Amino acid sequence: MVFYINVPYGEKDEAKFLGAKWDAEVKKWYIDMARDKYVKFSKWILKDTDDAVIATEYVYIIEGEQKCWKCGQCTKVIGLGIGEYVHIFGEANEPEYEIVEDDEELGEELHLAWVEKEEDIPKKLLDYLKEKYSVKTGYSKTIGGKCFANHCDCCGALQGNWFLFNEPDSPLSSCVGGDELKERMSKLKIRGIPIEDDIQLNWNFGFCSNDYAYFKYGQFEELNLSSDPNNEYVSYKELYEM
Repeated sequence: MVFYINVPYGEKDEAKFLGAKWDAEVKKWYIDMARDKYVKFSKWILKDTDDAVIATEYVYIIEGEQKCWKCGQCTKVIGLGIGEYVHIFGEANEPEYEIVEDDEELGEELHLAWVEKEEDIPKKLLDYLKEKYSVKTGYSKTIGGKCFANHCDCCGALQGNWFLFNEPDSPLSSCVGGDELKERMSKLKIRGIPIEDDIQLNWNFGFCSNDYAYFKYGQFEELNLSSDPNNEYVSYKELYEM
């Protein structure tokens, strides 16, 4: 597996000493080693944060439906997600890490995610979302500013991020129990995008004890974003159109 990192020019020798390699085509440094070695590069992974999530194997689109709060018509709503990942956290000089890998081929858990800014989504994935769904940056009265959000397919009204990604009543949330959990999850379409390279994602992730239910009851299918019909995995270069 390959994992690209942002290394300032003045720190390239330090990264190279630790084992990073230069990709002249992509014009970025990358790590080509076991995932438990990623933590050695926490200086560039954590940067100004104390928590970093690196997606492995897949990224996901979670599609559901809800009634628009404004016009009352049914509209599609989507979220993003990850399954397997590397989590690096703490101080850059004393980092900790965990590697979450599933035993089953399809995956055991899927964690709902979203972003407030378009630039936090890989370019090719963002283009796909905008082409297939009513998602765009719009003004939210709730936050008093602009954010990337779902909009109604019928009237164009912004569908609130807080409700969709933080409230248990959201059609995308797994934070319910019993028959309601099975019924809600069975209405969701889960599109898994196989990725060739591990990618760090600046997304807002939610974690719930019922996150297994997305795969157990949801309708799963693979989505190939690679421009090469013979390759089911989309590369970092393709995702970011570099």
